[in-house]
Amino acid sequence: MLVYAAAVTFPHENVQWLMNEIAIRITHRHLYQLSAAIGAVEAIVITAMVIRRLKGQEARFTMAMFGIVTLALIGFTRGVFTANDLELVHYPQYIPEGMALLALTLSPAESLAWIVILGSLDEGYQYAVLARWRAVPFDFNDVYMDLLGGAAGVLLAMAFLRCTRRDAAARNGPPFWKRPGIIAILAITATGVLLWASGFMLLFEDKADTRHWFALSRFRAPAFWFQVVTNGPEKYHTLSPIEGPILILATIALYALIDRRVRISPSRY
Repeated sequence: MLVYAAAVTFPHENVQWLMNEIAIRITHRHLYQLSAAIGAVEAIVITAMVIRRLKGQEARFTMAMFGIVTLALIGFTRGVFTANDLELVHYPQYIPEGMALLALTLSPAESLAWIVILGSLDEGYQYAVLARWRAVPFDFNDVYMDLLGGAAGVLLAMAFLRCTRRDAAARNGPPFWKRPGIIAILAITATGVLLWASGFMLLFEDKADTRHWFALSRFRAPAFWFQVVTNGPEKYHTLSPIEGPILILATIALYALIDRRVRISPSRY
């Protein structure tokens, strides 16, 4: 999982160069058509497998409901936070990580906490290294797409594990926030608040402030809805350094309901 995470995080420019070379040879239109065809085949095969697996799952109603919620959130994100359809790659990119993390943690909430940390490393690398001279934000939009891709992977992995309903007594067990991944993301959030309160971190860059160590954004959105021509044809909303963390933590809390309702075991057999 760590090798995969590094492979899809750091060589952005190499991947973009490769896709551009393919587009030059077969045209962008045919590249999109080929990608859509591959995606459609994968979706059909995976859907058939999941439906077959769900039949034997005791907690299939909860799994199905969260599947619908995940698709709805992806649709919402596509319409509100996405500049172009090339950014849809964030979802399949993080599905394998969501699957692997659920197999390791057996907790949807903790798996998504680690997904956010990995996605933030991805965007942090782009923000601090690849785009360090550009007026751009730390891209919470992309981190949120990574989170939803991880959520799809978590639900897919659940279909291949043993998922049973928790009774009322079991729901009163150890709280989910004591898990290592949840502790890690809460510690990162608390550290960010402390750095901001002490003035060592700014939400938006201010060149006149020489005391701060770093800022979470070198860009201020001109309006709630706006278009950046270089990013794509769509108007979209850029999550601010306040909106992004709140939405991400709220979404993890939503999926923590699965932890309360479903017991996940390593095997269905």
